[in-house]
Amino acid sequence: MNNCTLFGEDYSYLVPLLLYQNENGHVHSRFSNGFNIKMGDSLVFIGNNKNGLLPFGIHLREEDTLSAVTSVNNGDPVTWNKRTNSIELPGAIICLEKGKSFKNELTTLKSSMIFKDSFKRFCLQVNEIENQTGLNVSIREFLNKYVAGEQEWHGVEPNLIMLLEAAESSDEFLIEKVLRYFLGRGQGLTPSGDDMIVGLLAFDAVSHFLSPRFYQKASELIEGESITTDVAREYLRYALKREYSSTVSDMVNVLASGNANNFEKVFHDLIGVGHSSGLDTILGIIIGMLVFRNRK
Repeated sequence: MNNCTLFGEDYSYLVPLLLYQNENGHVHSRFSNGFNIKMGDSLVFIGNNKNGLLPFGIHLREEDTLSAVTSVNNGDPVTWNKRTNSIELPGAIICLEKGKSFKNELTTLKSSMIFKDSFKRFCLQVNEIENQTGLNVSIREFLNKYVAGEQEWHGVEPNLIMLLEAAESSDEFLIEKVLRYFLGRGQGLTPSGDDMIVGLLAFDAVSHFLSPRFYQKASELIEGESITTDVAREYLRYALKREYSSTVSDMVNVLASGNANNFEKVFHDLIGVGHSSGLDTILGIIIGMLVFRNRK
C-alpha cells in the first residue's frame, strides 16, 4: 500500500511522452535532493529544483522532496498509471495532475557586437574564480594563457587545446579522440568531462559553430558504449537535442541576448550546481566561446 501522494509542481514537457512509452521501471539512484527512476532506457529525475529545472525532471516542493526521498529505495519497482497521471512506487505516489509543464527555451546569438560584450563580461567574471574545475583546471589561468597566445600547456590543458581544434573541425578521428578523452573523465554522477562537453554544446545551441559530425560522433559514443555514467549520458542525450537544465539555458541565453541585468545571478546559480558540475559547465561554455571567436 502506498504511504503518501505527492504532487509534482513542475515537470518537463518531454516527461509525459517518455512515461507513456515506458510504463514500468525502477528507482535508479537516490540522493538528498531527489531520486532518478529508470523507465526503459531513460531516466526521470523526481525532486527539488536546487540544480534548476531539468529537461527530464519532475520537480516537487522542498518538503515533499524530503518525504519522497525517505519513501523510496534503490531498486524499488515503478509504474506509470496513465489513468491517474501518476507514478506509483511502493512507498509513494507522484501525481502530475496539478503540475505545470515547462520547456527551457533557448534564444539565438543576436550579433557579433553582443558576442564581444558577452565574452568580455564572461571573462571578467571567470577571472574572479579561484577554484579549480573537477579536472584540476584553473579556468582563469587557462583562459589568460590562451588569449595571450602562450604555447606551454600542462596537465589536462593540451587536451583542452585539442578540444578547441576538434570543435572547429569535421575530422572524425580528431573528434572521436578528444571525446573519448573527456567523456566519463572525473568523479561523481556526472563526471567533470561530461559536464564540460554539455557546456560546449550549450553555447553551440545558441551560436551554431559545431559540425554535424561532432553531434553524430558524440551520440554514437554515448549510445553505443558504456563510456560514462547513466546520469551523465542522460544529460548528454538531452544536450544533443538542444535541451538543457534552466541553470545552463539561462546562462547561455544571457550571453546570446546581451542582457546584463541578471548576468551575475545566472552565473552564480550555475556555479552553485553540484560539487564542481557548474564550474565544469562554465569551462565548456568558455571553450565554445573561444571556438566561436576564432571562427569569426
